[in-house]
Amino acid sequence: MHSGPHATALASARSALPSLWPAFALCLSMAVANGLGRFAYALLLPAMREDLLWNYAQAGWLNTANALGYVLGAASAYALLHRVSARRLFQVGLGLCLFTLAATGASGALPWLSSQRALNGIGAAWVSACGSTLVLLHYRHAPARRGAATGLFFGGAGIGIVAAGLAVAPLLALRGPSAWPQAWMALGAVGLLASLWPLRLAGQVQEAAATAEADRSGPLPLRHLGACLAAYFCWAGGYIIYLTFIFAWLREHGLSWQSGVAVWSVLGIAILGSGLLWRRALAHWPGAYTLSVCCAISLLGTLAPLLGSTSSLFISAAVFGSSVFIAAAAIAVLVRQNLPAARIGRAMALFNLAFAAGQAIGPVAAGAIADRIGLDGALWLSAALHLAAVLLPWTARAPRHAA
Repeated sequence: MHSGPHATALASARSALPSLWPAFALCLSMAVANGLGRFAYALLLPAMREDLLWNYAQAGWLNTANALGYVLGAASAYALLHRVSARRLFQVGLGLCLFTLAATGASGALPWLSSQRALNGIGAAWVSACGSTLVLLHYRHAPARRGAATGLFFGGAGIGIVAAGLAVAPLLALRGPSAWPQAWMALGAVGLLASLWPLRLAGQVQEAAATAEADRSGPLPLRHLGACLAAYFCWAGGYIIYLTFIFAWLREHGLSWQSGVAVWSVLGIAILGSGLLWRRALAHWPGAYTLSVCCAISLLGTLAPLLGSTSSLFISAAVFGSSVFIAAAAIAVLVRQNLPAARIGRAMALFNLAFAAGQAIGPVAAGAIADRIGLDGALWLSAALHLAAVLLPWTARAPRHAA
């Protein structure tokens, strides 16, 4: 047992670290925007496909509509953050996510569903770009906490994934595929409860003082960040294919809905815990290196279902979930390592734009492949995109460190 001045100093340093509760509060916004708004559709896809008589390309199109909305949201965030505070855009985006979750089930017409998924994507982009900015600004003077806080924020999607699995799958199992509109309303109700704390906390972040520390003008250093921008694009296309079609893949291979929910819950729990698992890497490694390593681990998780055993599905969910959203956290760390506080918001919006473009292309391309050669082909496409995301960061030039 340590004693004396050294132990006292360590205890004092630990007590001086800011709490992670604000990061947890903000991570609930990612539970709504990503876990419920984007990924819960994977649970609804088999029921909607059966009830509405879709093929896989049509089913994949709804996620592409969501991703195209995300593109628009990311692009508009990049422009709006010149004039609107990250805090305000975050709150509006979260409100838009809530509205569209509840409204999606109002009609089975493809134009209506597409519009709601696109609007949800816009809101999710604002939440992701601005929420991560608020986390980085809140912990800007606490580098020892920044990695854990960033990982926790992006890992919040896991809460939404678990909540969606518990709310949606039993409802559809009991009432059948035609209950998908009620499932969307249930997601809206869960989202409303999860949004109360982050909406309140966002108003308390001292954004003005942080962004006054440096000039917002000047081009972003794409010479250093361009390779990681391309890697982020590839990762976005790869991860969304897995999360869009994995539940359908499970059902196609004969797993019961209970087993599917169990795999889905393992995935969500792994995502939620991933930030703490990677906290040291996020705190000490270069962002580009972390990006490559976490994408390599996600690649292994993507390939695991192809082994064919039931245990491989749980291994896949655990491995994929433990690493997939560390890519987003690694990008946030990369941006903070290379840019002053005043330019974080626009840089995160730019990376979100690359992310949005990748995940817009992924589902529709994978859906077309699945219609021709089966869902195994979709997983292979996901794996190929993950491999590109592993390799590209190693071509990045040496970064300029920002204090």
